[in-house]
Amino acid sequence: MAESTSWGVNARQCLRTAPLLFLALVLQSLPVSTPTANAADWQAEYVEGQFRVHTQVDPDRIQPAVRRLSRLQKQIEESLQIELSDQTVDLLIFSSQRQYRDYVAPRVPEAVNRPALFVKGPDALWVHVVYDNSWETNLRHEVTHAFLHASLPFLPLWLDEGLAEYFELPESAKGVNRKYSGNLVWRMRLRRGLPTSDLEQLQSLTEMRPDDYRDSWAWVYFCLHSSNETRTLLQNYLQTIQREEVPGAFFRYLTAGYPSAVVTAERFYRSW
Repeated sequence: MAESTSWGVNARQCLRTAPLLFLALVLQSLPVSTPTANAADWQAEYVEGQFRVHTQVDPDRIQPAVRRLSRLQKQIEESLQIELSDQTVDLLIFSSQRQYRDYVAPRVPEAVNRPALFVKGPDALWVHVVYDNSWETNLRHEVTHAFLHASLPFLPLWLDEGLAEYFELPESAKGVNRKYSGNLVWRMRLRRGLPTSDLEQLQSLTEMRPDDYRDSWAWVYFCLHSSNETRTLLQNYLQTIQREEVPGAFFRYLTAGYPSAVVTAERFYRSW
């Protein structure tokens, strides 16, 4: 684990010394290959706001979800009180897992079994997603990564994933991720605490287990919904990063402003 950086250190210096803070999936060595290089594979290509859509699926079937992404952007900005970039994002929507695998294998072979993937290149943002029953959830998850990566110079891996797990849900869910909430409440009632330092030690997606995604979501949900104080601390942390300053490790920052945060979070979930 890299040492936590002190507050106020220049962000560019931090990026050289604290690999924990690098955004999760920045593939600078990705082979140069634009979506239009395989134009024959796409049923349609069009622009919707800041998104360039390349789809193997009938555009009428995907268009409602794509249009809802503009509301996702506003939702993230309103919840986190940060300004998101309007950088263009390429959405690559595949008709099947096989089509996705054939496209991704020569580019990101370690991701061929995933249902969706976000890739940040030197000058581009790509979201790849398979059209299936969960496709809009996966789309929102990966586009959340794209928004964050385009707008913040760095972010702890666990927080990057926790925010994506939170915002992948439709706005009507109000952040409650049912695939985690039941198990989390059970663990809290057994007096199993929420981890802090274990999350901050994570440095690559290959290290993340299902429990880490659950706990990352749980901390994001707690901060945004427990109180105005916890919400403001999370917002201030992200705003500091956006100014290219380094606020240090998140949980040290959180407990400096709210000393009982860990105990309060566990009590918060036991009461569900």
